Amino acid sequence: MDTKKLNRITWKRARPIILSLGIILILIGIFTGFNSTNNWHKDQNFIHSQEARNDYKSYVKDQLKIEEGINKKYEKTNDYQNALDYGYNNGTQSIMFNPKTGKFSINYATFESYFGYIHKKLFYHHKLTDLIYSNYMSISTNIYRGLSLLSFIFLIMGFFISFLDYKTNFILLLFSSGYNRKEILKSNIRTSLIPLTFIAITAFIVNMVIIYSRIPHQYVNYPLDKIIFYQFCLLLVAICYYFLGLFSGIILGQGITGVLSLIGFVFGVELTKQNILDLFNNILPNKNDGSYYQSFFVRFDTYSHWLILDVFVIFIAFLLYFSSLYFYKRLSLEERGNYLLFPKFRLSISLVAGLFTAYSICGNIGLSSNSDNLLIRYNILPGILVFTITFCLFMVLNNYKNIYEKFGVIILKHNN
Repeated sequence: MDTKKLNRITWKRARPIILSLGIILILIGIFTGFNSTNNWHKDQNFIHSQEARNDYKSYVKDQLKIEEGINKKYEKTNDYQNALDYGYNNGTQSIMFNPKTGKFSINYATFESYFGYIHKKLFYHHKLTDLIYSNYMSISTNIYRGLSLLSFIFLIMGFFISFLDYKTNFILLLFSSGYNRKEILKSNIRTSLIPLTFIAITAFIVNMVIIYSRIPHQYVNYPLDKIIFYQFCLLLVAICYYFLGLFSGIILGQGITGVLSLIGFVFGVELTKQNILDLFNNILPNKNDGSYYQSFFVRFDTYSHWLILDVFVIFIAFLLYFSSLYFYKRLSLEERGNYLLFPKFRLSISLVAGLFTAYSICGNIGLSSNSDNLLIRYNILPGILVFTITFCLFMVLNNYKNIYEKFGVIILKHNN
């Protein structure tokens, strides 16, 4: 059958969501570019202004006044510590005493060090942490731990494409169109993922053009090839999150609990990543510099490691795609209203969810615990508790109709 007609149908459905999320991405790119460059110019104008010189003179005057007060206090009380405390209480930290003159002096900051937070160059060094936390690149911004804004947008897109089709009965039109379900799902992906990917690339280009056109190139002292490669890595991760959202929208059948489950799962993914990074820090102590990492790309900040991570991300994306395809082919409209739409997999999914939640919350396997109780030190008891609560919650959500009916029968018998 002609897939162009199917693509037009799915594109018409996906277009409002894509345009909404795409406009958000581009506006954020524009805002971040202009806001960050405006702040840079404002700082540069300020440090060369008379206002900055006056601020520094006022600072020096205050320091000399405190220095005079310290010496007066010392002359009056002849108490060394009392004089020092006077200086410390007035906000001065660097106080020196000259035993030859019997005078205290304050080692106050120079003009350059006083305004040391203002730099001409955008980055201290070429580490990835500098790029992520610089707030110059909108797509690189993390909204929770290692979850980037771009990944979050793609996650929403994937979830809405599959979940809203089912909840709004649009899927009935697709299933009755004569196309097989594989083609329908592939068409949904083509008409949502590809346009959103191009919009994300456009947003990145707009962001970069603003930065490079408004700040002299010699001050944007970060390798452009590394910036581009990292954005490519982020895009691959975002596509993986798209398929995660797509998969979640296919298997979840309830609105509120479905969205909450997806949010909880994303939080769990970030916590699990942190647990694995903690393991690496303990397994590879020689490569641990004491920094707190929230991303594998930051922890392994080399091109070769990034390529390995990209291969793993692509593998996960394909795994989620084929899993989505498997369940989409077996999607039943008779399960409408249930929490999980596939009865045969409810028990297994509940078990996996319990194990996943237990590891994400309690999965540091005692690396930072000093308890003498091994069950607590290795988080065995907390893990069992979290697993039990999560598993029971999933079972209740999956069988709430049966539970409601049984309670109804019990109440009727009791009333009779």
